[in-house]
Amino acid sequence: MLREDGTAVPGLYAAGNTTASVMGRTYPGPGSTVGPAVVFGYRAARHAAAR
Repeated sequence: MLREDGTAVPGLYAAGNTTASVMGRTYPGPGSTVGPAVVFGYRAARHAAAR
C-alpha cells in the first residue's frame, strides 16, 4: 500500500481487486481474479512472516 506521496506504508498489504488487477480495467467473469488474489496474498503473508 502506498501513501498519497508514493511512499510505502510499513506492514500494510493489499491483495485481490483492491490492488492493481492483472486483468487491467476488464473483469472477464466471476472467479477470474481469485487466482491472482491467492498468489499475491500468499506472497504478502510470506513477506510479513519474514519480518
